[in-house]
Amino acid sequence: MVEVELYEAYLKGKLDKEDLKKQKSKNVPLLMEELKLKYRGVTIHKNIKCNTWYTRFRSNGKQQYISAKTQQECYNKLKKALKNINSTNEKITFIKTMSLNQWFNKWLELYKIGKVKDTTLLDYKIIFKNIPQDIKDLPLNQINVATILNVLNNMSAERQKQKLYELLKIVFQKAEDNEIIDKNIIKRIERPRHTKKNSNALTYNQEQELINASSKLKNGDLFLISLFQGLRKGEVLGLTIDNLNFDKKTITIDKGFNKYNEFDSTKNEQSKRTMPMFETTKDILIKYKNAKNRIFDISNKQLQLLMKEIKTKLTFDFKLKDLRATFITRCKENEIPEFVIQSWVGHKIGSKITSQVYTKHNNDIDDKYINILNKSKFYSNSTHKKN
Repeated sequence: MVEVELYEAYLKGKLDKEDLKKQKSKNVPLLMEELKLKYRGVTIHKNIKCNTWYTRFRSNGKQQYISAKTQQECYNKLKKALKNINSTNEKITFIKTMSLNQWFNKWLELYKIGKVKDTTLLDYKIIFKNIPQDIKDLPLNQINVATILNVLNNMSAERQKQKLYELLKIVFQKAEDNEIIDKNIIKRIERPRHTKKNSNALTYNQEQELINASSKLKNGDLFLISLFQGLRKGEVLGLTIDNLNFDKKTITIDKGFNKYNEFDSTKNEQSKRTMPMFETTKDILIKYKNAKNRIFDISNKQLQLLMKEIKTKLTFDFKLKDLRATFITRCKENEIPEFVIQSWVGHKIGSKITSQVYTKHNNDIDDKYINILNKSKFYSNSTHKKN
């Protein structure tokens, strides 16, 4: 057994002192403490002047020095140091060659899985599919501004383009935070524009036209409940029989119905609420008193077809959220305090969205206020006379 093998066997417990004594018969030249020991080609030397042990090795172009009181301690330190260096080098190599696809999956694992809804994770993956596979396979640090701009410019849907931009900005920022890339190149790209179409309240004539058309359609009551209760699409689709309390005249919103045709949580925490069941609503919903589960048992696709059908019977176009805007606008017109409206529709108390987004000026009500102003002291006390 050669010197190095002898000492390594002793360190690993394969040899004890008795075994070492037997090696004398094989003319081992040095005592155990003085064996020249190597680990991965690095030799441990004895410093005769101060009776210690030391070794040197190079890492990343720099010389590293290790010393210890005993040969065994120096050996253990060297072993640990080289192991850490190799582990770090492997990590650095992986980071430098990590593709966009690899980092996206790692980003989901680190920051999103278990922290957001499953449907949100699915949305991220669907948006990410807009990126061609050859670009997904590129190392993250080789992707430049022109590459991303090409991807965005080849997308026609404005909102999807904006969503991909926002997703990549977050993904690249986390890559910068984790020192995988030097800079977040997405910050150098202008955010794609998307013209958001705000909801509009129906006029009184449009409202009556919608009511008449809805009464002649199967599942047309869905439009009326949306109108008279101000519910979101997911809320009205997610209504179940246990949400209705005809005795207390209340409707409880405790869940939604997502685009994947599954029950889901509400839009946010304040969306969970119990609101009044208004008399007109009660007259409509009473016929569903014996429903087994969902009040309107239709899919999102069936709702789209229902929307197309009712529009053929109307003289105007509308979106489902316009009915929610109409409800909020009617509440404002009837001078219901905003904080009450917000509690009914699931807006945060004090939020500006109720008045800025969902409340629209209705020209049909102008006559009412014109008459009020004409009869007010503002005009009746006027000394101005017509010639």
